Amino acid sequence: MRVICPVVLACCLVDVGTAAAEPLQVKAENDVPVTMIDASRTADFTLIGLRAQVALTKVCWYADGDNSPYLLADGRRYRYVGGSNVTACPSQRDYAAGEIMVLSFERLGPEVHDFSLVEGRGGESQLVDPTSSATRFWNFLRVHLK
Repeated sequence: MRVICPVVLACCLVDVGTAAAEPLQVKAENDVPVTMIDASRTADFTLIGLRAQVALTKVCWYADGDNSPYLLADGRRYRYVGGSNVTACPSQRDYAAGEIMVLSFERLGPEVHDFSLVEGRGGESQLVDPTSSATRFWNFLRVHLK
């Protein structure tokens, strides 16, 4: 059984520094019922807001290792560092439709205007070969920031 990896916060993202939160409507690849709704850079982190479009069960995020999500920008990986109202694997939780998840990553520099969120090694494999797995990984590709 595969465990999906997300995070929840029931308020909007707040920018505390250099770049304002950007409202987005980026759908996940492979018909995953999750939408990226915000991206912001604080003084220390990049925060990514995701909204569940349907009820989701057995959700968690891996803090490290092969299954840990990351942001990919300019050929560099920005690692996942946690989030608000997040469940760390192997514990799991359910999310109602409409709940907002917030993932924290290493901060993207101000020169970064395009990034992708990739859900670990499984997400990488699915990018190369979309039929490689019956599991639908949470990948968001070519997200543009102003």
